[in-house]
Amino acid sequence: MKNKLSNIFLIILFLLSFLIILFSSAVYLFEKKSSISNFIQKKITHTNNEYKNLKKIEKDRYWANKILEGGYILHFRHAERDKWIDIEMYDALESDLHKNGFDESRYAESDYFENAVCLNSRGKIQARAMGEHIKHIGLPIGKVFSSVSCRARQTAELSFGGYDSLHRILVHMSPYNEDKEQRISLLKEFYLNLPIEDNKNTIVSSHNSVIRCEMLSHECEKLNLEEGGFFVLSKLENDLILEYEFHFFADFMRVFYKR
Repeated sequence: MKNKLSNIFLIILFLLSFLIILFSSAVYLFEKKSSISNFIQKKITHTNNEYKNLKKIEKDRYWANKILEGGYILHFRHAERDKWIDIEMYDALESDLHKNGFDESRYAESDYFENAVCLNSRGKIQARAMGEHIKHIGLPIGKVFSSVSCRARQTAELSFGGYDSLHRILVHMSPYNEDKEQRISLLKEFYLNLPIEDNKNTIVSSHNSVIRCEMLSHECEKLNLEEGGFFVLSKLENDLILEYEFHFFADFMRVFYKR
């Protein structure tokens, strides 16, 4: 009888210990989740509140120096092209009407519609100048990913010394008949899976309308870049965060030139 009671006591003690461990684990996971959520909110609040009273040049200065530390995704809009009102027709030719593979290009710089989709003469000069400034400033660059579009590829080649891979998903939405919500989901997944090398920035050479507010973990207004401008993005768990916008490339490079 004594042994039986002892066994029952041990079983109860074991069950209590198990429940305590289970409860502690649940509390830890809840606190961790809350901590991450609070960190995201704090980060967003930090960006909105701490900097809202700063002058634009002061914000430019902060983020221009911040990205020199690496650790971000820099989404660049390609350099200047000629404005063809039916550009989507020619973009579809380059991205889809070829036999080079899914994430490949028709390489329109060797085709009859080159002037529609590639950089114009000013855009090539612009991209080369961006490359010189980037090299002089010492912007740390890791992997470079590009849209299959000629103007994005040329920007990557002239500004960043080339690209590591091409991606059809990085072509802007206009040439395609597609579900917007599905595209947003696929784009967000793509950006969250981009590798970021230690102390370097991952470069995306793409288009103006690729980054959308719906992809971000926080509210934002309509996003828009001039040619050569770029967004500073960061990742946290399954959240994509827009840290800053250099609307013009000149806003970035100006920080590093004093007299």
